[in-house]
Amino acid sequence: MTAASPTPPAACLSDLDALLVSRIEEVTSAELSERRAQLGRISTESAALVDDLEAFLEGGKLLRPRFCFWGGVAALRREPTAEEVAALARLGAAIELVQAAALLHDDVIDHSPVRRGRPAQHVRAQRAHEDARLSGSAEEFGVAVAIVLGDLALTWAEQIAAAIPGPAARVTAARAEFEAMRTEVMSGQHLDILHQAGGFASAPDAEQAALSVIRWKTVPYTVLRPVRMGAALMGAEEPELDALSSWAIEVGTAFQLRDDLLSVVGDQDATGKPIGGDIVEGKRTVLLARTEAAADAEEQRLLSRVVGDAEADEAAVHAVHELMVATGAVASVAADVRARATRGRELLEAAEGLGELGRAGLEALAVRATDVDSLRA
Repeated sequence: MTAASPTPPAACLSDLDALLVSRIEEVTSAELSERRAQLGRISTESAALVDDLEAFLEGGKLLRPRFCFWGGVAALRREPTAEEVAALARLGAAIELVQAAALLHDDVIDHSPVRRGRPAQHVRAQRAHEDARLSGSAEEFGVAVAIVLGDLALTWAEQIAAAIPGPAARVTAARAEFEAMRTEVMSGQHLDILHQAGGFASAPDAEQAALSVIRWKTVPYTVLRPVRMGAALMGAEEPELDALSSWAIEVGTAFQLRDDLLSVVGDQDATGKPIGGDIVEGKRTVLLARTEAAADAEEQRLLSRVVGDAEADEAAVHAVHELMVATGAVASVAADVRARATRGRELLEAAEGLGELGRAGLEALAVRATDVDSLRA
């Protein structure tokens, strides 16, 4: 890449992005229509699971499929053909269903009541149980339904990915990335569960444990594997894949650090999640680790009392929020996000063998995923 390389016009990026979204919606709609017919032959109740998944997918940002797409465009070094867009969109639809499964299960594990501004799936199923006056525990019913729906999303993601068109060697390479992503995100989820319980003994300290969770739970299925999948499907060689990987680790880590900040200093209307959710859920984030490290004895007692207390009142949660700001933890994490975003941009600019159109698309995504300047203090 040279300094004189032209920047593709924003309209070109926007048009391609709109085309991608349209194609992903077509693939997803066709797949779910087939699954609705299949489950309808079992029972009307079974077919209703597809309606639940469609409702859950509404409002998704399609961030991961977009990373996949622009990684592919970067590898192509030109504008994709209609057939190439279709192939990348199919892969993106599969990624989005893996994301749906991860969120469905994550909400159960974290006891999260809200997702995208609406009741989480296990809460919706619990309420349906209560409204219908079914027998047994409504809460256990809700959890079971959400787990089953997540399992179905994973199954259907695999079925979509199994039909990716393209040259055999490239499809095989993309599928290998897809399979690695699924293993890594589940292993990362296990690390997260261990860390929450204080059982991540191989990590040297709380902050390193939280960073390891980010590296293996968030980074692989948010940025790293999606961008490698798209690039592999479009014929990228190892040097290009390695360059994209280095960039993706920085951007993916910055994304999760920013997401941790959003729970404390974000805009609830924009995130669709209650502010302070990570506090009452007791999420062992880098932000919390730095707050604990800087807190005095009295402040430590406040953290011990409030963090992880689902019944904590608004005043107590606000006190922890204020402590996170006062200790400098919020500012230091925000600084890390900016530093990693800058490092990612430098790596992308220095990468050889990537096209300018795809590079511009990836940078635009990275800016969106790592912006901390709009967060409230």
